Amino acid sequence: MTDPLEHARNGVEPNGYQGSGDEDEGFAFTSHELVDWVESLAAMLESVDRSQNQYWCSQWWKHPEAVDRFRGLYEQWLEAQANGGMSSWWIDHYDRHATTLFTKRGPFGECGTTHTEKTARRILATEQPPQGWHW
Repeated sequence: MTDPLEHARNGVEPNGYQGSGDEDEGFAFTSHELVDWVESLAAMLESVDRSQNQYWCSQWWKHPEAVDRFRGLYEQWLEAQANGGMSSWWIDHYDRHATTLFTKRGPFGECGTTHTEKTARRILATEQPPQGWHW
């Protein structure tokens, strides 16, 4: 089993991005801090229940959508810690992301007690709008 902190120790982003090992571009925190925060959050959660069709993956950093959601959650958590408003953080941020993160249709939906590669990861197609299109 791969050590979840291995990427952080080596200064490598969870999704394979080789950063400087310092602060992530555009974020006021490092990947080390994010890993520590997600581990702390996961250790205290009691509301994610497999018997209720909720899913978690100990290798959360292998799920690009989850990483981006956790980055956003952590950023908002830091703001709530600095300015007060942890209740709002739980309701307005965590609860909304949790409904996607931990459901069968979410990034961890095929994981159980170990990481499982998604069998059919669907990439949404997009097309360019016609020339002259505007909103």
